Amino acid sequence: MSKPNFILNDENVMNSYGFYILTSGGKLQRFKDNPVMLSNHINTNENVIGKWENILIENGQIKATPNFDIEAPLGLDISGKVDRGYLKGASMGIIPNWDSMQRLGDKLMLTDWELAEGSIVPVPSNRNSIAIYSADGKLLKEEDVKNLCLSVTEKLLPPENLNLNITMKKILLSVSALMALGLDNQPEDGTDAAIVEAKILALSVANATLKSEKEGLELAAKAMKDAQVAAQKQAVTETVDLAVTQGKIPADAKEKFVQLGLHDSALLKSTLEAIPGKVTLGAGVRVPGENGATTVATMEDFQKLSVEAQLSFKNDNPDEYKKLFS
Repeated sequence: MSKPNFILNDENVMNSYGFYILTSGGKLQRFKDNPVMLSNHINTNENVIGKWENILIENGQIKATPNFDIEAPLGLDISGKVDRGYLKGASMGIIPNWDSMQRLGDKLMLTDWELAEGSIVPVPSNRNSIAIYSADGKLLKEEDVKNLCLSVTEKLLPPENLNLNITMKKILLSVSALMALGLDNQPEDGTDAAIVEAKILALSVANATLKSEKEGLELAAKAMKDAQVAAQKQAVTETVDLAVTQGKIPADAKEKFVQLGLHDSALLKSTLEAIPGKVTLGAGVRVPGENGATTVATMEDFQKLSVEAQLSFKNDNPDEYKKLFS
């Protein structure tokens, strides 16, 4: 028998401690990595009755489907009670950031929290009952949580001497505003101001998340581009260094050819391929001239000869002449 979805949180419903929990402010990754399902928030191995699947955020709610461990007696027992309709309640166990509590109209809204576990519980008198854990994972007593809530509430209450008018709780929104906030319709007397503020806050949180993700992607793209530029420059430099070694270009022209390669690698390749490398003729060939004999060992030596000497070299040393142009 397929199991029904349970609502773990509804940001529009006040919990048993008197505040609301903003769904979009929840950190769910740790819970998704270990979606443990407990019996009534009892955090022991014996009370792990299964795991949660198909975790879904929709219309300000967090929903999930239970997958009971029917190999364990307690898991089998509670699974049967769910199937038979005797257990219908679910409850979150959360780690709150109390500093994120905000007053939105007449509502207290927790805007930053982490989901630690989800429990199957007897149907509570308040359908949005929760359990609160400390940062080190200890389940807090109800009295301790109430004291914390009272302390936070007192800080958020407006000073009496400000005489703030908080009776205005309805806002008339345009159709475009309703669509932008994800609201389907509006009562005749307007939309609850607290709902509007919660929706705006959710959009702000989502925008901040998108901005952070965008900055991360931009940094990653820049790092990748820098790495590609560095790799290209290294490859071009190695090509030009080889051309210098081969005697195709002088060392003092290296930087010009590197810049050419960075601008157009194909042009650099074709240019260097068209330049003959430096050819050494062993100990060289002695060629007589007006200023005495000249040793021709390279193309550079040959080009320094007069036209008459070049012709003489070609006629007298045909094999060495071919080597110069090979």
